[in-house]
Amino acid sequence: YEDIRQKLIDRGVPPEQIAFIHDYNTDLQKASLFAKVNRGDVRILLGSTKKMGAGTNVQKKLVALHNLDVPWKPSDLEQRNGRGVRQGNEFWTPEFEMDIFNYATEKTYDARMWEIVEQKATALD
Repeated sequence: YEDIRQKLIDRGVPPEQIAFIHDYNTDLQKASLFAKVNRGDVRILLGSTKKMGAGTNVQKKLVALHNLDVPWKPSDLEQRNGRGVRQGNEFWTPEFEMDIFNYATEKTYDARMWEIVEQKATALD
């Protein structure tokens, strides 16, 4: 996470606009963080699927989502991606398209894992 944070800062993102979900442990701290994200004070929120699962309502200004790792279950991916494509997002309309970026590391099993998750999801349809 620190490497990503530093790269964002190097590209001009103010440090106070970047947050890590794992730095907010209590319900009160998380509520404060979510309010900052929904106001646009925090523009980039980094965290795991487990830490940013159900109950993380930060969709008001969400325009892009970056999946840096591959979840094992299609439902985890659906939970992640559904974060912004829903009512409550100020940009949401029936035509709204949020940018979703899925990453794979070269010379790893990542690309195959993305294929497996896709196969699992389509098998359930």
